[in-house]
Amino acid sequence: MTLTTTLPETTQSYRKPLSVLACAFFLWGCLTSINSVLIPFFYHYFSLTYRDAMLVNVAFYLAPFVACLPCSALMARLGYKTTLKLAVGFAVVGCLLMALAMWLVTFSLVLMAIFILAMGVAAMQVVANPYVTRLGSEETAAGRLSLASAINSTGTTIAPLLVAGLLMLFPVIQVTHQEPVRWLFVVLAALACGLIVLLSTRHLPDFRQQQMQRLSHQAQALFRESHFMMGLLAIFTYVGVEVAVGTTALSYLSDRSLGNLDLQQATSLIAIYWGGSLAGRMLYSLVAHRVNALTVFRIVTVIAGALVIAAMLFGNLWGGVCLLLVGLMNSLMYPVIFAQSVRNLGDKTSLASAFLIMAGIGGAVLPFLQGWLVDAAGLRLSFLLPCAGYLVLMAVGVKMRQPPSISSQQA
Repeated sequence: MTLTTTLPETTQSYRKPLSVLACAFFLWGCLTSINSVLIPFFYHYFSLTYRDAMLVNVAFYLAPFVACLPCSALMARLGYKTTLKLAVGFAVVGCLLMALAMWLVTFSLVLMAIFILAMGVAAMQVVANPYVTRLGSEETAAGRLSLASAINSTGTTIAPLLVAGLLMLFPVIQVTHQEPVRWLFVVLAALACGLIVLLSTRHLPDFRQQQMQRLSHQAQALFRESHFMMGLLAIFTYVGVEVAVGTTALSYLSDRSLGNLDLQQATSLIAIYWGGSLAGRMLYSLVAHRVNALTVFRIVTVIAGALVIAAMLFGNLWGGVCLLLVGLMNSLMYPVIFAQSVRNLGDKTSLASAFLIMAGIGGAVLPFLQGWLVDAAGLRLSFLLPCAGYLVLMAVGVKMRQPPSISSQQA
């Protein structure tokens, strides 16, 4: 999430512009979730090793590392609205290229399509988050971001159910060219085009960021802030373990020696993992002003680590249930990490936000490493990597200090 200084609220109602932006949050939630749940499908369809299948996550989470800073420059030059339309346009191109890749049965083209699609998703995040904060008063910005995040989580929850329904109607072995998956991305491209039309025809207040002066000096100053550096490490680790567990939980549930469910059942259950994020964020937005955020963070990291260990020990359907519950624990981590990372940064907050989004490259690195562990040591032992990740997050939680206004900042 990106935090920016909010303009004073005017008499103009921002309800309609916020509704349009909510569509962007929902769209990138769907695209992000679909990316993860299709990995087992690609694994079987292209006869990949598990490590190679994880290249899907590498392509998806490498894109923000490439897209964030150029997107910030475009926001300054073209304004928020035009940049957001360009971001959605990238998602359209990625979806159409994915449909073409499925028709040509070419995995390398799939990876290229995912990378382009993910650049669009990353750019949407960079633009839409500060856009939401500026459409209203600064005092209510946190509530707007929490609601937008819940809408995003709704997309991540619905998408696995949609994919599960497609696979149930059209099993993998019965569809030679995977028309359902191909047409799924055509439909997503059409929806994204609809969002571009909506952005073009609806009146949205536009903003242009001031050009960031002395960028290298700001970056050097940021890297001297210990709480910001801890935040970078925490975001890298958090995104990495969230994606790794969310992806491998599907394989765990559908593995004959573990969850023993068919792929369609397992895919539908993954909605619980992402639905936990929705429930957790809604709950946190209601009680954030009443609880110590760092205490919550420390508790949920311990519980998440314990659930992953339990999944390793159980090695059955109950272990899969433990992995699904990790989603609820994960949802409560991001608001605390982000709020801690950007506190007291002043005019460096915008640049800090871009770096924090770039730290999401952990979603490419850690799942790829776990995929390598799956091939080398088996699925159950591969969960040692997420366990190590939660240990890192526990250590960060211990080192963090509670600022006076932490509960007022949410993602």
